[in-house]
Amino acid sequence: MPQSWSFFRTAVKNFRSTGAIASSSKALVKKLIEPLPADRPLRIVELGPGDGCVTRAILDRVNAESHVTAFEINTTFIDVLHQIEDERLSVLPVGAEQLREYFEENSVDYVVSSLPLSMIPKEVKLEILRQAQWVLKPGGQFFQYQYALQDYSLLKDYFGRVSVSFTMANLPPAFIYSCIG
Repeated sequence: MPQSWSFFRTAVKNFRSTGAIASSSKALVKKLIEPLPADRPLRIVELGPGDGCVTRAILDRVNAESHVTAFEINTTFIDVLHQIEDERLSVLPVGAEQLREYFEENSVDYVVSSLPLSMIPKEVKLEILRQAQWVLKPGGQFFQYQYALQDYSLLKDYFGRVSVSFTMANLPPAFIYSCIG
C-alpha cells in the first residue's frame, strides 16, 4: 500500500492524535529542517514523527555522528518508523510529555515537533513545552509546524525568540515556528 494512503487511513482512524489527513509535503519538511546544521554531531528529539517523512529528511541532512530520538504513540506509525534502517534513530513508544524521563537538562540540540498542538489538552501541551525547553541546551532550538497561529503567544511564553514562516506548498498550508530558549 502506498505510504500516502497508509498515512490517510491511520490519520482518519486517529485524527485527534495525528491532527492531519496527509503526510507533510516535501516543501514543508525542507523548510522545517533547513536550519539543522550538518557540520557537527547533534542530539535531536523528534516529537510526533508520524510516518517518518520528517525523520527521514533529518537523517539525510545531519552529520553521520548525530542521533535522533523519536517519540511516537501511534502503534501503526511506530511500526513504520521501525522500518527506517538507520542506527542513528531510536523510536520510543511514549508520549512527548515524558521527555525528562529520557533526557537530562540542557542535553538536546534541537527538538523538531510535528505534534498537533491545537488538539492536545492544554495541561499536556504546557507540560510538553516545559519539558522541551528544559531538555534543550542553551541556544538550542525548538521547531514546530501548525496550520494556524493559535499557539504563537503560548510559544512566546516558553521561548525567548519565536519567529514564524509560512508555506503554501502543503495540504493544508502551514506555519513553521522556530523558537530559541
